[in-house]
Amino acid sequence: MAKFTRIIFKNHFILYPMNYFDVIVTFFKNPIDSKPLEGVKVVEFAHYILGPNIPRLLAQLGAEVVKVEPPPRGDRWKYASMWGGRGFFKGMRIDYLYLNSNKYFLGLDFRSEKGRELMLELVKRADIFVENMEPGTLDRYGLGYLQLREVNPRLIYVSASGYGQFGPLHKLPSYDIIGQAESGIMDTTGWEEGEVNELYRLPDYPGDWLPSTMAVSAVIAALIYRVKSGRGQYIDLSQAASLQRFMYHFVYMSATGRRMGRSGFFDPFAVVSGVFKTADGKFVAVAAMTERQAKALAEVVPGLAEAVGDKWRSYKALAEWVAKMTLGDVLDVCKKLGVPAQPVMNDFDVVSDPWRWERGSVVKIVDRLYGEIVVPGPVVKMAGVDLDVKWVARPVGYHNKLVLKKWLGYGAEEVDELVKRGVLGYWDGQIGNTPPPGWRAEDDPVYLGERDEV
Repeated sequence: MAKFTRIIFKNHFILYPMNYFDVIVTFFKNPIDSKPLEGVKVVEFAHYILGPNIPRLLAQLGAEVVKVEPPPRGDRWKYASMWGGRGFFKGMRIDYLYLNSNKYFLGLDFRSEKGRELMLELVKRADIFVENMEPGTLDRYGLGYLQLREVNPRLIYVSASGYGQFGPLHKLPSYDIIGQAESGIMDTTGWEEGEVNELYRLPDYPGDWLPSTMAVSAVIAALIYRVKSGRGQYIDLSQAASLQRFMYHFVYMSATGRRMGRSGFFDPFAVVSGVFKTADGKFVAVAAMTERQAKALAEVVPGLAEAVGDKWRSYKALAEWVAKMTLGDVLDVCKKLGVPAQPVMNDFDVVSDPWRWERGSVVKIVDRLYGEIVVPGPVVKMAGVDLDVKWVARPVGYHNKLVLKKWLGYGAEEVDELVKRGVLGYWDGQIGNTPPPGWRAEDDPVYLGERDEV
């Protein structure tokens, strides 16, 4: 008969099986609390990835985010053609849909007198303001940190840029590939001269995703600081400087006077490692990090015992062994030996992996407009809290009536009048900035401001 224990969790008495892992699963699969940032309001004036990813993560934690875009085009990232134009889904760029999930979209001409007035009214009610324009741009329009702190002294203002708000490089433009080069990350890729003298750009924009994820911790720290001090905060995020924080190579160089060098697909700290092609045409990564793991592997891999200590000889010995086996066989042997090994997974593998669905790393949402979409799940799990993706991006100005009703108390007629005056606006209908086919404005209560997204 199974044993049970009574545990107090979130002021509730719950009966759990006497198994640590069963208890942990129950914590995460039974949300009973509100999200940690519920009630926190964010105004976003950002484009591409570096800036918009910060509010996206805050929205997953429960914050209410309003993305302000100048109509009709707004954030230019939604138009970028990807992989020969294959990156669009029902009229919207697929990664833009996810990058701007759980946000409200306001099409506002902030350059007009009334538009700037509305922006300031939103800021008065906001806790956080996020922008990633060229340094000094918003200051010229009266929307910089020094101006907005006068409007709202408790405001947490985030500026994300390539090189920060001061220093000799601060006016230079930057994108992911530039940040990877300038931070030193790119110099660690590829191979040293004499083997294959090449450098590579890491794909999928880590120069944007990583720094923006780091910024969220600073925002949360600023919220705690505000509770303690009553004051807001200015956060200056440099893409290149943040990427450099992941590096330790320069510390080694400064201490020894020598470069660590590039390691290609080797793990420089593993006794034996690499990426190998199997007999059935698949790829597998193997890393024997300890001497015990390397010794266990050497018992089944011919020639490996004599090659340990020479990375290329070790690699060739292991490569010859793997080439004669299927992926499944390699994984089975390594599992029995206690040697870490995993297949190199493609998109289909990731979406088909049961473990990722169980963990919520991959989730399927049913968006009210765009239907079923499989997206990455929230970056963390929190006990008792349901962190999720509720809806994906909307075209420019889609939530005009809903936002001004919720935040400022405007009626639908007042919004329509502001549209006539050019203060507010909507999408331009180009691919990347349009509702899905078949959408009808008169049948959409959220667009009309009559109800919320969820």
